[in-house]
Amino acid sequence: MVEPAEIHTDRLVMSRLTTADSDAFIAVHSAPEAYPHDDWSRRSPEQARELLDWFLDDWSTDGIGYWTIRLADTGEVIGFGGMRHAWEVGEHVLNLAYRLWPSAWGNGYAPEMARAALHWARQHRPERPVVIVTDTGNAPSARVAEKLGFTLHRERHRDGRPELVFRST
Repeated sequence: MVEPAEIHTDRLVMSRLTTADSDAFIAVHSAPEAYPHDDWSRRSPEQARELLDWFLDDWSTDGIGYWTIRLADTGEVIGFGGMRHAWEVGEHVLNLAYRLWPSAWGNGYAPEMARAALHWARQHRPERPVVIVTDTGNAPSARVAEKLGFTLHRERHRDGRPELVFRST
């Protein structure tokens, strides 16, 4: 399998998440300002560290996982995202997700990263449907999903919280 260790777009470099990214990962995943729509999923620094370990394992076991997202011109870390293997109602899928610093919002970085991830998935994992799961109150994330051509597949509750599941067409 081809591992997407590093992918470049016009403005971004997405590289395999490593332990060297720990401080930035923990900071963004525990920052209240990075979770305006789904505060319930914000983590403590300890929980963010556990999440990081889980995501690092994805690369070892699945050959794909979330990336560190940097600006190509400065190298500044603006967030994390990409795809990881997941189960959705008994079906093996790729979950497309991202968590960006608020300073990066509104610049089109999420769709740019997502398009690159989708391109990779269609070439190297075409048998896997791609989903985006978001809190029902996260209208910006739903707009990104729709902009990418995803359609609302279903609504669900997880841990008592309503979520939307979008699926690529």
